[in-house]
Amino acid sequence: MTFFTHPRPSHLRVVLASAIALVVLFIGIGGEKAQAHGAGTEIFRQVDGPFVIAVRILPLQPLVGKLHITVTVDLLETGEPVEDARIRITGRHQQGSATAQFSPGLNVPTDRSFYDANFDLDDAGIWDFEIEVESDEGEGSVVTPISIARRVRGDSLGIPGTMMFILVSVALFGGAGWITYTARKKQRIRRERAGRA
Repeated sequence: MTFFTHPRPSHLRVVLASAIALVVLFIGIGGEKAQAHGAGTEIFRQVDGPFVIAVRILPLQPLVGKLHITVTVDLLETGEPVEDARIRITGRHQQGSATAQFSPGLNVPTDRSFYDANFDLDDAGIWDFEIEVESDEGEGSVVTPISIARRVRGDSLGIPGTMMFILVSVALFGGAGWITYTARKKQRIRRERAGRA
């Protein structure tokens, strides 16, 4: 006994068009892109040693979880970016309740003026991030506090999360409904054939 019928070409076109429309809608409403390497909002800029050190973060209002830090280092005298620096970023919770975290600031060959680091923070509160810079021009270090907010259970999934929830729900209920419909249709056809015989 099979419950599935062969789909007609018109059904396939409708399903394919619906899927494409949902993907376009999902991508179009996707919100802010998660960019790195120079993106983010500058929260700190200070001179130390021969450098001007600037810090950017993503997201702007960080919550417990992922935090992306981008550091730029410019020479104080010329304003030119330092592309061969060794950057060490250490995050420490001000209350001392969490383990200190370390990440090197890494850049890529396509744009060596941005140094990126990622942190996965489990504790809310004020974190002090120390950025240590070493290069042939000298050394410098700065400390910037970043407030990490606690996630609230009622936080919204945002538009992409809501769209994905709706898409999965429609797929599950639509699939169950289609199977029920085709099974009942087959039973009705069998009863009609049995009644004619």
